[in-house]
Amino acid sequence: MALAIIPARFAATRLPGKPLVALAGKPMIERVWARVRLAKKISRVIVATDDERILQAVAGFGGKQ
Repeated sequence: MALAIIPARFAATRLPGKPLVALAGKPMIERVWARVRLAKKISRVIVATDDERILQAVAGFGGKQ
């Protein structure tokens, strides 16, 4: 089994706050996290971030940071 790490920066140049942009009512980072969890050979998914807002969003949907 493998570990997946999703990098999530808030201060992106082209679209600041991109991981928190809502898509159909959920932040983008939650949707990415959920899709990665579906991979059969991934045993754990971690979001790597440097921003408290993303940290709180990930904790809010039960993800690991």
